[in-house]
Amino acid sequence: MQVLTTLRRVPRLLVLLVVVAAVGVGAVAYAGGYGPGTTGFTPNKADQITNIDVLRQQIKNYFGTPAAHTGVPADVTVYAAPDSNYALEAESVAAAGARWLAAQAHKPSTGTKAIVLDVDDTTLSTWNYELYSNWDYNFGTNSRFVNAELFPPVPGMVEMVNQAAAEGYAVFFLTGRGTAQYDTTLGNLTDSDSIGLDAGYPTPEALFTKPSVGSYPGYLDKPEFCADAIANHVSCGTVAYKSGTRAYIESQGFDIVANFGDQYSDLLGGYADRTFKMPNPNYYLP
Repeated sequence: MQVLTTLRRVPRLLVLLVVVAAVGVGAVAYAGGYGPGTTGFTPNKADQITNIDVLRQQIKNYFGTPAAHTGVPADVTVYAAPDSNYALEAESVAAAGARWLAAQAHKPSTGTKAIVLDVDDTTLSTWNYELYSNWDYNFGTNSRFVNAELFPPVPGMVEMVNQAAAEGYAVFFLTGRGTAQYDTTLGNLTDSDSIGLDAGYPTPEALFTKPSVGSYPGYLDKPEFCADAIANHVSCGTVAYKSGTRAYIESQGFDIVANFGDQYSDLLGGYADRTFKMPNPNYYLP
């Protein structure tokens, strides 16, 4: 794990979905721990499944790029259209988050008010990579996009996060990207370097990247978080890693007023007053 700054102690401190995930604003609680589009369903007939080529075209339409080329070569600057249904949906979630944060900004709190945000498809849009990879995630090709800082901001999110920072909220980014991608992730989010795109987010209180196996911090070595994974020398699951990190943030004197993510696994596990689900029909991460 790397963090941008030392946490300040203050008073309290690729699986393609067969459906476009619905945006859920508010607390996340689903039977079995997962929301719409669970992979547990086994179709009995072919007509119970959306044809994958039809689905790809529908998703292109949703992102407002119906004629976009997929595969290599592809134009890495093909972004979601600003008037697309995707952009409108993402902006609606960001606006709901902004209203919630504004309403909570001056209320009594148990610590310094904060927001936690996932990175991929919560704050940075990877639509150009989905087209390039034809929805077939590969760590090597994805790393080229990450290291070249090619991802634009998710519609509506820069404005929401900057408003929250102006209202006094501490900003935390919490990603499943590995520690080796810390610098370029921060560079894509902010103006911390001159590589690729600067999405325009404020400098955060901290950016948490996922530690490699064998280097998990002590605060994750608890039974309710990553203790089993650490004992077995395997990667910790997303829910345990992210909830454990949020618990650590709160232990340092912060009150997480809102947690934003595009996957249900970004949001489950508690340690946030309210959760906001960003739209993402492209992949599912348990």
